[in-house]
Amino acid sequence: MKPTLIDLIKKTVLLEYNLPHDELLISKSCVTHIDLFDDCYKAEDIENLSRIIYESILYYAYDEFQLLEGDHQKMFIKAFNAKFKYNYSADDLAKLKLGIYGESLLYAILKVYYGNETLVSRGYFYDIQKKSEVTGYDCFHLIQTEDGIQLWFGETKFYQDGKAAINKVFDNIQKAISDDYLINTNFTTILQSKGNIVDKESAIYKILDKWDKCIIENLEQELIDNNIKLVYPILITFDYVNGDYQESIKTAINHINENYKDLEFKNISIDFSIFFILIPIESAKTCKETIIKWIDSKEPLTL
Repeated sequence: MKPTLIDLIKKTVLLEYNLPHDELLISKSCVTHIDLFDDCYKAEDIENLSRIIYESILYYAYDEFQLLEGDHQKMFIKAFNAKFKYNYSADDLAKLKLGIYGESLLYAILKVYYGNETLVSRGYFYDIQKKSEVTGYDCFHLIQTEDGIQLWFGETKFYQDGKAAINKVFDNIQKAISDDYLINTNFTTILQSKGNIVDKESAIYKILDKWDKCIIENLEQELIDNNIKLVYPILITFDYVNGDYQESIKTAINHINENYKDLEFKNISIDFSIFFILIPIESAKTCKETIIKWIDSKEPLTL
């Protein structure tokens, strides 16, 4: 990612506070891991936010080796034609419903603020023949620490209505936080794509390479034995509630805690953590409409 884009992200998307926040009397979500916070960001410049999302799509779609010495503008246009379900002739409503806006923003935030490196670029998970994604996670990132390996497989919703966005996340969350979805579907696909991992000396590459050369009887146990954990960041970008930032955050957290406090995850074997990233903005629709205008006109990348 170019320094100019990173600078714009740091200038535009600002961390306001973490939850729980005792002075504001705002708790964190009932599903957030005990050792993690929910992070609340503010992005008041819609034009800059739109530019961040638009230009981050390039880095979301391709890895650094693909971008090396490539024609970025042509690759950017190609991404919409070959990797994403973008139909230039579709009506505005159909374009507004696409997931690419939130997915690109989630990628940018995790890259800049959480130090995540892309494990395999999102474009590898698009089946051109079926014209559909082979997996349901919205990000695929890797963090390698002294304690082990973390796979960040997150989700994002970019809605006008924050409550509707949260409900949509929870419609899918138990399926996503499960051995079948994580291991049998997604991790198997990553195993097949290990050649695309940049750092061949990394622990994750060596583990995948080893697995690729033998028969694995129990992949769940292999993940446990190698201390591989799942982190599930959930980015919700939504319109202000009554034009007020604090009320927007409180409304989102209260909705989660009032409706999903009894949620249990019984179908996953490895350690996992969930946390929320909340970004209330002035108008999700205006932001998307600006991006759609640029996509349709093939607006040149400027950063």
